[in-house]
Amino acid sequence: MEAKSLIHELFEQQVERTPDREAVRFQGESVTYAELNRRSDALAQRLRRSGIGPDKLVGIGMERSIEMVVALYAVLKAGGAYVPLDPDYPKDRLAYMVKDSQVGLVLTQRQFSGLFDELEGDVWIADELDSVLQENGKGSDNGTARTRDGHLAYMFYTSGSTGRPKGAMNTHAAIVNRLRWLQQTFVMGENDKLLQKSPYSFDVSVWEFFWPHMCGACLVIAKPKGHLDNAYLWEIIKSEQISFVQFVPTMLQTFLSADQCEDLPFLRHVFLCGEPLSPTLNERFCSLMSARLHNLYGPTEAAVFVTNWTSDRQPERTVIPIGTVIAENAMYVLNDRYEHVAQGETGELFISGIGLARGYAGRPDLTAERFVPNPYGGKPGARMYHTGDLGRWLQDGNLECLGRNDDQVKVRGFRIELGEICSVLEQHVGVRQAVAVVREDQPGDERICAYFIPDHVYSPSVSELRGHLQQTLPDYMIPSYFVEMETFPLTPSGKTDRKQLPSPTLSRLMIAHAFVPPETFIQKELAVIWSQFFSFDQIGIDDDFIDLGGHSLVATQILVRCGDVFGVKVSLKDMLTRGTTIRALASIIETGLLEDTDDAELNAMLGELEHLSEKEIEELLK
Repeated sequence: MEAKSLIHELFEQQVERTPDREAVRFQGESVTYAELNRRSDALAQRLRRSGIGPDKLVGIGMERSIEMVVALYAVLKAGGAYVPLDPDYPKDRLAYMVKDSQVGLVLTQRQFSGLFDELEGDVWIADELDSVLQENGKGSDNGTARTRDGHLAYMFYTSGSTGRPKGAMNTHAAIVNRLRWLQQTFVMGENDKLLQKSPYSFDVSVWEFFWPHMCGACLVIAKPKGHLDNAYLWEIIKSEQISFVQFVPTMLQTFLSADQCEDLPFLRHVFLCGEPLSPTLNERFCSLMSARLHNLYGPTEAAVFVTNWTSDRQPERTVIPIGTVIAENAMYVLNDRYEHVAQGETGELFISGIGLARGYAGRPDLTAERFVPNPYGGKPGARMYHTGDLGRWLQDGNLECLGRNDDQVKVRGFRIELGEICSVLEQHVGVRQAVAVVREDQPGDERICAYFIPDHVYSPSVSELRGHLQQTLPDYMIPSYFVEMETFPLTPSGKTDRKQLPSPTLSRLMIAHAFVPPETFIQKELAVIWSQFFSFDQIGIDDDFIDLGGHSLVATQILVRCGDVFGVKVSLKDMLTRGTTIRALASIIETGLLEDTDDAELNAMLGELEHLSEKEIEELLK
């Protein structure tokens, strides 16, 4: 059978081999390969009739679901390329992305249609349209003759240093190369299951969505926001007997810290990307899990990843490399004159080969700056990409990544330009100048900290600044801490000396809440739990979790403790939407206790606890 070169062709080829196998499973619902193909064909036909074809961009503003998978394949089958428009993003950011990409059509779900009501182009409600197309029975047309492997498959927006996100355009050839390498290297089979849990606005989701369908495996889709819920991840990985899964190292650290942590013999491969893998995490994983651990490296501009290192399970290892380059790509370590540096010396990492993106949409200047002629390519027009990452060759032939040469950072796997945060912050009327850094004041807990010099008129509160940023930036770019300063420390050359910026400290004035002490037993215990995660002398029951510097991973850890102490399971969604203060979270926990215990028994239990000393309570909880 002839080799296919397009993402959806690999899927269609598998449909012919295993039409009746389960292709996608999501919250009790599933579809076969044949059904997924038929539904995506029907939508693709309609997209073609609307003018979608090669290099035409289609926005997808949906949450994880079977309809999302149908939409992804439909766009590709129609010849177009998809642009993720995450419904969790602020409406202003989505509007910018739609305008900048010149998307003329957005596929969304009914609950998110309001996010795109000001779009000049068309907005299709994909879940409703999918039902209509199913009833009409249209489909079974795999016409893709107009699309070639050099055409676009998708475009992902990444943070921009000037305050504007930029769209990186990637081709079928680039991602199909990755998919084939994955299959040749790790051999996923028809009995395997892969858990799709990465946000689809994060480029590592691409191979999660499409790899299983080139080999007859089942794609198990995590519930929306499920990737942030540690207890849920353990539950679904066990119940579905997942054999392939991907983590950001920070999330894997949280995953392995769970009380129910145990080896999962059916889990064969765990992939890490988005952040450096630490020796400590590598050692912990290898001591607990029998699965193979793989450390992937690569930017969005190079079709997800370009190198891989498989853990050698050596606990004494102190250097974790990013590995060796995958087929049909190349990595260089060069100085500022584009010359190779000697083994062991530090230089900038450059990428070349089939994986490179076409460039940035509508940004020819930035494209020319970052994608430069490759003097080592051996072909006319060969290019290489400035990663901005520093690295060196190790003696064993592996690459080691040594950080950045600019202000770009990775926090919990998300790529962030700190300059974009500063640019938006300085648009606030009360901010004259801003600097953002990533701090790790507690090992393994990286947080963004914004330092600002206020305008002479007044000093804005943390809540006010956070609200201003939330109008434009996604949640993962919102600083955990805001520190007001009179001046910034300077280097001898006159630049801001980031190393001399002070540790963030909160004050009552900054969080704009008076201290209200806890009163009930549950509130007091929650205050003790919260104090373990926040550097704040007195946490009141009305202090907001986000204002204190909290984020989703901290919330996950707090909920684990709450489950241990109270025996009540609170969902991450409930905490982040309804339980962001101790008062509110205590109310949710009390409701959960009432559902399991009658009023008289609960009141008697709480009454007894109120008369115990703190030491007696601690002993009881043990």
